[in-house]
Amino acid sequence: MSQENVEVIRRAIESLNDWSLPPECFDPEVEYTTQPDAPNYTTYQGLDGLQGSQRSVREAWESIRAEPHEFIEGDRVVVALIRFELRAHSGIELQQDQGWAYWMRDGRIRRIEQYGTKQEALEAAGLSE
Repeated sequence: MSQENVEVIRRAIESLNDWSLPPECFDPEVEYTTQPDAPNYTTYQGLDGLQGSQRSVREAWESIRAEPHEFIEGDRVVVALIRFELRAHSGIELQQDQGWAYWMRDGRIRRIEQYGTKQEALEAAGLSE
């Protein structure tokens, strides 16, 4: 796994902060699966699906700050540990660390799976610390 792939993932994560979505980071057939224990657990397909997931997040949260703080690389997969700082429209604030697994194809993100913990993401990706 190359540093270039980690940088693509970092850019995609940081794009959450301004609600942008850099299409050049994603494979056209990208799949994004939300956290399995979330009430709205689903898989979004393609770039249109990713944009739909962003609309859902914007409806729930007034602001979001995503800061990747660790990357664990495998052969074709990277687990990113991300700290989220969220503010709801009601003003309630939440801070949460999550592990997300990213599978790459030709230098672009092909699949994303969201997990609540680092360990869950590592297991899904077939990696260990």
